[in-house]
Amino acid sequence: MTASSTQMHDSWSFERGAFQTVDRDYGKLINRLSHHMMDGHVVHHLFFTRVPHYRLEEATRSLVRGMEERGQSYLYKQIDTPDFTQEIVRQFNDNWFFVDEKQIVRK
Repeated sequence: MTASSTQMHDSWSFERGAFQTVDRDYGKLINRLSHHMMDGHVVHHLFFTRVPHYRLEEATRSLVRGMEERGQSYLYKQIDTPDFTQEIVRQFNDNWFFVDEKQIVRK
């Protein structure tokens, strides 16, 4: 499901949109240096006005545990990204800053 199809879907909600994001684990050091914004990304989107960054790690563990207890763990997405430097280069090459000329409207 793309971002535009999520937004246009009849059953779209704030929560559904928040669960379209993904937590990425970059290893303990990088996670800590980034204030857990990548490995706590889902919680950040769900509770951005209530959970400060220094509580994201704990809140993410609680979210995952609560979802497992309720049989909703299928909604949560987490990706281990130990080779994140290669992933950043791949994403940059595949997705970043490249515009399809057919998408540009010139006047």
